[in-house]
Amino acid sequence: MNLGLMAESDIVYVAVIPQDYPSINLSKAVSEIIGKDAYQTRLLLAGSIPRIVARCVGAGSAEATARKLREAGLTTIVCSDAELRKPFGGVRAKTIVFGDKEATFRQEDEKETTMDAIFLIIKGTRQFVPEVKEEDKTPVKTRYKLDMGKSLLLGGVPVVKRVSEKPKSESSQPEWFLRLYERRSPDATVEILQYDMDYTFLGEETSLSSTANFLNVVKRLRGIYPQAIYDERLMKTSVTDIPGTTPDEDIDINCRLIYYQHLP
Repeated sequence: MNLGLMAESDIVYVAVIPQDYPSINLSKAVSEIIGKDAYQTRLLLAGSIPRIVARCVGAGSAEATARKLREAGLTTIVCSDAELRKPFGGVRAKTIVFGDKEATFRQEDEKETTMDAIFLIIKGTRQFVPEVKEEDKTPVKTRYKLDMGKSLLLGGVPVVKRVSEKPKSESSQPEWFLRLYERRSPDATVEILQYDMDYTFLGEETSLSSTANFLNVVKRLRGIYPQAIYDERLMKTSVTDIPGTTPDEDIDINCRLIYYQHLP
């Protein structure tokens, strides 16, 4: 969120911290600043997570808009498009080694990190598509159907054609995730995915249920890092106010905005 590093040609977004009960007067004032109708503005202000209310070109324009919003009584976040869309690049934990006051998170390729302090834990829901093994894939089906065009050309003589039907892709299902942050950076240090963990590190507490195992991990982490802020507002799938984003980008954007909201 360093405005000094942004070029005047960069796309920069202004987000606001949501209000529990935004007043009509506040909604009208903000609507005039961002150029949206009062009703739409009130919906933006009443959300549960920070909402992007303005898209600007250049840091100067974004800061001017943010200043007006602050004068109206709102807390703002200013962030470039490139920073908001920055994908997760930390350790995606496969196993965890718990200590008394720290934990070591190890990725499948043995990349690891040890955290002795956590500033923020974000718990949320994403969509998971199960990986289908080659031997489990449904084979392509072949059926025959009447070719009306050729039949008409041949004076009504039935002509059939062969049609191959590809199997439908596997449906997605909800999956919980955790992102762990240090105070020094808006980039998550560790990500934990419900269906990507090898829960045998839980030992005798390992359950046949990934839900029970995941909740056990959450409980242990909160016990080791009692000072960490625990935020689960993303348990409900949340889109962003940036057009053309993917579901994974929505998670990256919302997590970053939530991190900035919790900074003092």
